[in-house]
Amino acid sequence: MSGKAKHTAAVSLGVMAAGFAATIPWADHTWVRLLQSGFEAGLVGGLADWFAVTALFRHPLGIPIPHTALLPNNRKRVTEALITTVEQELISKESIHSKLAGLKIVSRGLEGAERVLESDKTQQSIAVLCERLLDYIPWDRIPALLEKEIRQRIDALEAAPALRKALDQVYQHQGDEKALDFLLDLAEQLAMTRETQHRLGAMAAQAMHGLQTNGFMQLAVNAFLGFYNEEKLGAMIQQFLWNAIRDMKRQGNKNRLALLAELRVRLERWLADPETADTLDAWKVRLLDNLDLSARTERWVEQLKERLVETVREPDFAERYAIPFLKELLSRIREDEEGMEKLEQWVHEQLGRWVEANHSKIGALIRENVDRFDNETLIALMEDKIGSDLQWIRVNGALCGFLIGLVLGTVKMFV
Repeated sequence: MSGKAKHTAAVSLGVMAAGFAATIPWADHTWVRLLQSGFEAGLVGGLADWFAVTALFRHPLGIPIPHTALLPNNRKRVTEALITTVEQELISKESIHSKLAGLKIVSRGLEGAERVLESDKTQQSIAVLCERLLDYIPWDRIPALLEKEIRQRIDALEAAPALRKALDQVYQHQGDEKALDFLLDLAEQLAMTRETQHRLGAMAAQAMHGLQTNGFMQLAVNAFLGFYNEEKLGAMIQQFLWNAIRDMKRQGNKNRLALLAELRVRLERWLADPETADTLDAWKVRLLDNLDLSARTERWVEQLKERLVETVREPDFAERYAIPFLKELLSRIREDEEGMEKLEQWVHEQLGRWVEANHSKIGALIRENVDRFDNETLIALMEDKIGSDLQWIRVNGALCGFLIGLVLGTVKMFV
């Protein structure tokens, strides 16, 4: 574009020169003399503007005329002026702070993040990123840390108070009654079997045969044994046990309440005994020694790693786990108005500090980029960017000069 404008400017200057030369032989004619005045002024204007435009970048015709080649000779001043203008006017600290103050950076960032999460590419990237993050986790260090943490917590745990709290929870949720009902159900199942009936009958008969009585009592025992054989004795005892267990199962039964009360009393005494605490602490130490925590923690961590890798590699991992988690996290952050305000304030403070620390680098960057060009390259670059407009100055100078020449020629005709 600059070359085309330069050609147009040269043509306009050539037209003015040719017009002036062509009108010289017929200068006696009034209308020709008027045109000659226009061409003469146009030629002077075109040459003056050519000189002015050329003098910006180089010496006209290579002649070192004073105050020409302005840009090369004043390169340092031009560079400093450009830097000053950019730093203090165009991109000043105040203007940057003013623009940043009106921006909701965190809010816009969260909105952008939510939009990005919807893309398929993001979901694929999240899955790949999570799998890579798993590779960066120092899995070999975790078992030792986990073992240390478990030992510290168990060592700090007082067994007796912990058992006291456990019993309180058992009582609160009627765990002792449920345990008793379980035992009664088990006793009922065992007592009502055919084998139990035979054993009970045999034991009762053996016990009665072993009674050492005399006289009438011995006759009564023998008569009873003659009437009730082992099978009948077992059935009778079995029925007695069944009735007793059934009674114990009923809520509010006196025997049931008495048994539960006695159980609680004995547990309280056992817990209050100082030897119990020592016994529990010794048991805790033996448990840690026999548990082989080192091997167990290594196995737990290895299993955890395998599960995580399998989960991350599932086709729907990002859509099912990662994306909903990230969306929920973003939603909670946005709903926390106070937290959002503090976060916005923190971001603006950090950006403000960054601007203060790096604003001078703008000028350094401009100077660095300008200094890497030599004069010829810099002039060629500027002519390429603004040369077109400068060449049109020459065209306009020639045309304006021509018109002014016509006006002045007309004035001279009538003076």
